[in-house]
Amino acid sequence: MARRRSSKETYAQKVVELATSTLPLPTPVKSVAKSRWGSRLLLVLVPILIASGVVTISWTGGLPNITVNKDRAVVVGQEVQQEAIKAAERVQQYRATNFR
Repeated sequence: MARRRSSKETYAQKVVELATSTLPLPTPVKSVAKSRWGSRLLLVLVPILIASGVVTISWTGGLPNITVNKDRAVVVGQEVQQEAIKAAERVQQYRATNFR
């Protein structure tokens, strides 16, 4: 018998709902952000994007102004891609030396 899911909101959903309640976001974006996976993803990705300099938030007149640095996003994307390739090569080397 399938296990029934709880209808209670997770803490991540509550945090995202609180944060997005003041932002004028389109309804589809809010619904994805408030979903179980969307809220968890936002709580992980947004701080990473802010720390890496891809997204900046400035407060003007009491409202947040969110800007995306596209040039920085390209640079960060390339760095992530290079690191992923290096990690895949390390995994292949590890498998080749330890599993034969």
